[in-house]
Amino acid sequence: MRPEQREPLEDFALRPVPLDKRRPWIDLAMVWIGVAIVLSALLRGMMIGMGLGTPGRVLLAYLLGEMLLIGMMTLTGYLGARHGLATPLLVRESFGMHGGRLISFCLAFAFMGWFGIQAGLFARTLTAVWKVPFPVAAIALISGLLMMIPAVFGFQGLRALSWVAVPPMLILFILAAVRLGFHFLPEGKLVALALSHSPSPYPVSLGAAASIIAGGFIVGAVTSADVFRYARPRLRDVLFAAALSMAVSALMQLAGSTLAMTTGLYHEELPRLLISREFAGLGVLGFTAIALAQWTTNDSNLYSSVLAFKNLIEVERWKLAIGVGVLASLLAAWGILERLGLFLSLLSIGIGPIGGILIADQYLLRGRRRAKRGQSGRRISAPPTDSATQPRWNSVALIVYAVSVLVGWTTAGHPFRIPVFPFSIFAFNGILTAVMLYWAGMTALSRRQEKKNKKIG
Repeated sequence: MRPEQREPLEDFALRPVPLDKRRPWIDLAMVWIGVAIVLSALLRGMMIGMGLGTPGRVLLAYLLGEMLLIGMMTLTGYLGARHGLATPLLVRESFGMHGGRLISFCLAFAFMGWFGIQAGLFARTLTAVWKVPFPVAAIALISGLLMMIPAVFGFQGLRALSWVAVPPMLILFILAAVRLGFHFLPEGKLVALALSHSPSPYPVSLGAAASIIAGGFIVGAVTSADVFRYARPRLRDVLFAAALSMAVSALMQLAGSTLAMTTGLYHEELPRLLISREFAGLGVLGFTAIALAQWTTNDSNLYSSVLAFKNLIEVERWKLAIGVGVLASLLAAWGILERLGLFLSLLSIGIGPIGGILIADQYLLRGRRRAKRGQSGRRISAPPTDSATQPRWNSVALIVYAVSVLVGWTTAGHPFRIPVFPFSIFAFNGILTAVMLYWAGMTALSRRQEKKNKKIG
């Protein structure tokens, strides 16, 4: 296969996306909307609606969480649009070549784990609706293998699937909320139900609810360059796409909040709530909506996992997509869904600081970076893709990452809670720590090097 024939399947995994391959911002927004419209968004919405109890508090929680996500997506996404590079290549300069590979390894397994969870959740939904004469593990494996197909074709596969699947999904989920009406249960009853939920109660504080909203999409926000590298290099295009997709995400979660506040049912009852005639009564249409929601999100998970693995393994991208898809499907069959709580806790505090370091390095320290390369001008200088021009390790980045993960872990309540950040939105505590410490550490290191150079001179 000639290079020009192979490139559509390679999807510019290790080099910048050419300008003539860039897409309008609405195409990028549709891909992100496809990612945001997922069953777990309805689940989060149900938890938040029941825990906060009133429409006003629910809306404020969404405003806080989604604004934080829009900011993160815009900043990291513009780096992708400006340079045309995926997240694994962008982090190389901040963490060094070997450090970047470690981060790529973390991202790859994070997304692969998400793929397995979504495939397992789809299998559980299928067996809850119909009596299928197969084990859940076998259904999860088959579901994962089918879900991986569009991701094999890269961004074009994601874009095509999103345009087909997103409009009917959104309509069906809103229809379910409208059918049930907006006659909410009393606040006291909803909060009591939230506190009675087992094994763990729902969040009843504004900060905890905003943390769930932000944490539910933090990995996508931090790695948004994977998709936005196909955007035109204009900040407003990235901002429009991020804002529109997060607005639809909020609408999706609001539908979930409405379902819970109207019925008083816990999030585990969502498939029955959508499909059963006793409630929304969507039947086959409801199941189809759930299936499409899982499919669009899972293809994006696999797409980003493959881009991260591509930074580690010299294999053609489409072949790697098949291999990673099979492994992730095996994770689904193994039952990673049952480890969801631990997986989400580790994910929310382990991935966020990567974005914080990337933002601090490319925005706050860009003057130092231009001076180092002898460049001028106000634009962000592009990270080099040639490994020979990059350092092997950046010890400051790795130390800051470790400290930031520790801060996120402790402020999340593991093993104890320290509410020292605004609203105690622990999903972003690690990000804020990473931004501040990395800027301070690299600034101090730069000044020390300048003094050393003056003495030598």
